[in-house]
Amino acid sequence: MEGAGSSAHTEFDLKNFEKLPAREVPIAALSPGVSLRQGGTDAAHVRLLADAADSAELPPILVQVDGCRVIDGLHRLEAARLMGDDSIRARFLDCSNSEALVIAMKANGSHGLPLSKADRVAGAQRVLGSHPDWSDRAIAGITGLSAKTIASLRERSAIATPLGGKRIGQDGRRRPVDAGEGRRRAAEYIAAHPDAPLRQVARATDVSLGTVHDVSARLRRGEGPERNGRRTHTARPPHMRPVPSVPRPDDLTADTDAAADGVRRVPLRVAASAEVPPAPPQRRNHTDTPPTWAAVAAKMATDPAIRYTAGGREFLRWMQSHATEPGEDWRRLVDAVPPHWLGVVAPIAEHIGKEWCLLAERLKARQELCRSPSS
Repeated sequence: MEGAGSSAHTEFDLKNFEKLPAREVPIAALSPGVSLRQGGTDAAHVRLLADAADSAELPPILVQVDGCRVIDGLHRLEAARLMGDDSIRARFLDCSNSEALVIAMKANGSHGLPLSKADRVAGAQRVLGSHPDWSDRAIAGITGLSAKTIASLRERSAIATPLGGKRIGQDGRRRPVDAGEGRRRAAEYIAAHPDAPLRQVARATDVSLGTVHDVSARLRRGEGPERNGRRTHTARPPHMRPVPSVPRPDDLTADTDAAADGVRRVPLRVAASAEVPPAPPQRRNHTDTPPTWAAVAAKMATDPAIRYTAGGREFLRWMQSHATEPGEDWRRLVDAVPPHWLGVVAPIAEHIGKEWCLLAERLKARQELCRSPSS
């Protein structure tokens, strides 16, 4: 890995901009800059901000020094005009147009009215054009899209691979675009130096330590070094012994996973046959893990639609006291409930779950109404 001169993760940290002084700027001196919304500003959100400004001061907008172009805060600017103000508080950034685009995308992702999927895709295409040497994950973190979507956009736009075949990641380091090549280098080095520490392998092969750990584990299992590598005895170095396989039932296959508590568990899956159709393919960009409340609470607290309304603040307080996620702890606590209390605790848990499901259904129904207000 090589250190990069700039990082998509640190160079545009919004917390650094909050340290800049804010000053009153004549509204007439400002001009629209980075436009992320294909449909322009949202009139309803502008009115909401105007109402909120009567009881609280809205955050300063971000303005590009060159041309006094607005980077972030077009809705706040329109709200100030709606209220008849002559000036607005602003922080000035001395940056290029491509840097202003990245800042605008990151700022929208941290507060304010979220961009639509189409607007985020359009913004991602612009970021790809101005920063083709940034990795898919780095651009995904800025635009709020998945890395797979960014890779698809990159492929369709036929953007050339940067010189040296490396891209800058979220940590500011350059890594090879072809991760499989690095994995193969690590496997060859491990085979030639079986006693070498994994950190030494990582340094010698220009591969991350986590990847080296994964490659080493795959080789011990007799698999190829790449993520899609199949089991092969020739890929395993001679000094490594294969992990004993788990006996398989007639129509089941088993994969062993080592849990954190040291207990080896055997998840089973039904083998494909003529009677049992194969599972449908997963939808692209689909994730089974929803975001946690802890991950979105801070972001929601900065949204003017939440922060500057009584109902929004009450919702935050209610969620703070109720949205405590059990995590994985409940699994080990099931056996801690005495048998004579099982019939009492189970209905309570079931009732709480049903109430949360009802809340989720109401929120989804309101989301559908907001998407199609005319229906």
